[in-house]
Amino acid sequence: MAETAVAHGQQPRYDGAQLAEFVTAIFVAVGMPAALAAANARILVDADIRGIDSHGVPRLTGYIAAIRAGQIDPAAQPIVVHQTAATARVDGQNGFGLTNAEWAMNLAIEKARATGVGFVALGQTNHFGAASYYARQALPHDLIGLAMTNAGALVIPPLATEPLLGTNPIAIAAPTGNEQPFVLDMATSTVAWGKIEIARRDKKLIPLGWALDAEGDPTQDPFAARYLLPLGSERATGSQKGYGLGLFVETLCGPLSGAAMAFEQRAYRPAPGTVTTQPSNVGQFFGAWDPAAFRPIEDYRTEVDRLLAEMRAATPTAGHQQVLVPGDYEYAAEVERRAIGIPLHPEVVADLQKLGQSCQVPFIAAL
Repeated sequence: MAETAVAHGQQPRYDGAQLAEFVTAIFVAVGMPAALAAANARILVDADIRGIDSHGVPRLTGYIAAIRAGQIDPAAQPIVVHQTAATARVDGQNGFGLTNAEWAMNLAIEKARATGVGFVALGQTNHFGAASYYARQALPHDLIGLAMTNAGALVIPPLATEPLLGTNPIAIAAPTGNEQPFVLDMATSTVAWGKIEIARRDKKLIPLGWALDAEGDPTQDPFAARYLLPLGSERATGSQKGYGLGLFVETLCGPLSGAAMAFEQRAYRPAPGTVTTQPSNVGQFFGAWDPAAFRPIEDYRTEVDRLLAEMRAATPTAGHQQVLVPGDYEYAAEVERRAIGIPLHPEVVADLQKLGQSCQVPFIAAL
């Protein structure tokens, strides 16, 4: 396989606000109400701005294909089916995953501000993009945020021969004082499937231990990849830990929300050249809690600052400028991309241009 990766420096860049306007118009063209379309576009482009290229506008083609196939109701709004002062179970009514998740996290925040903690289980929803967006919603309220989701079976557990779990990501965000916030966003598999898609676009080999081919053999060819392994890859290197975390996410996102579990959702084994969409009836779980329910908020902020500053001040290994804390890479990407634009791979641009033509929405010009 030829190595013809297109580096970010060689990719055309696009203004984030203009990109969001384009995405909004595409959503409206397939039947989404304007306000809902603008909100979904804002959340989707936020991933690109923060350098999470696997979960931004490259996902748009798949989302629109799912709407056109009747797998997602573009106008649906979530409803609460049961709640207490600190908890709620929400039915997403097969609506669009991004704004469903934002709505559910806002409900968790509302409850946390009233009681100190808030937890919301959301079922009958769809793929919600980058998990960290929802955890970060808690930060302006001086709350700790949590977000997680299940997904179609793509991950093969240790000792198994078939995929039974999704990539099942977890995101956590913690407020700080002077330091940049702690923002962790991690799949419980080796990587998110979007990393395989990026490697396919770049015609670039993937590390051994990420994926298995259709026969269940390890592969470095992203075009041969069909399944992922749990975080840790093999038992000798800790795959049972990633498996356990993924299974924990499943217990909260499936049984607690009433959504389908990974092995019950439709097959998700994307081959090259196919449009990949996530299964419907995805389940998600959101949490928010108030540090002030435990100790004064300023004391908490000071101690978290001290913790993160110690990490960042550690002596880095040769060739590196600084030890990073989760969220630092995304913050640096956001500063850069707000200043000089969002890089998009030429294949992604071609897909967006084609999608725009099908919706009679012209794609925007590069910067």
